[in-house]
Amino acid sequence: MIYSELDERATFNPVGIVTREGIEDSYWLGTVDRRVVHRIPDAKGVLLDIESWRCMILDSYRRLGPGVYMVGLQITGLGVAGVMNGREPLLKIIEPERDRLNRNRPDL
Repeated sequence: MIYSELDERATFNPVGIVTREGIEDSYWLGTVDRRVVHRIPDAKGVLLDIESWRCMILDSYRRLGPGVYMVGLQITGLGVAGVMNGREPLLKIIEPERDRLNRNRPDL
């Protein structure tokens, strides 16, 4: 399941955390700037399974492409927050081991 329509507000809507085993459900806590992430206790970095994002309620949604994930901060016992770099989300690109034709990715 891909979660979409997440914005900056702490709506507590369901959101997926990407794990090696699949997707783990959590709750959306809104966004946090990357400059304050280190100040939050009991938190760890995760990748979020979302389809699109927006910074402000009046902004239109921006879609994330395949293999592009928003970096999140999982806060133990509460949920996850999306990590922002100013007005842009912190993104991570994950390239699969095999391409769409099931060929191995060449070593670089």
